[in-house]
Amino acid sequence: MTTCTGEGEQLAIAQQVLDEHITSSVDGRCLKCGVPGPCYRRETAVVVFSRFLRLPRRIPGLTRPELVGSRRVQVRPPRRSARR
Repeated sequence: MTTCTGEGEQLAIAQQVLDEHITSSVDGRCLKCGVPGPCYRRETAVVVFSRFLRLPRRIPGLTRPELVGSRRVQVRPPRRSARR
């Protein structure tokens, strides 16, 4: 991470790292580094979010679950019972 930057800039950099250093659902390796994940870069980015008590933005599907046979399912809202 960089030094002497504001909270917003640090969070933006950390988010970019999280978006690039994804731990694969297939083999558990970082898709960017190739090391068994999560890699140290991702862990450092997680610490930045923790320091500011913020959560990172999540992007569904980045871990590529379809490669291990997972599929997306639709969640249906609960049915409402008929009122009498």
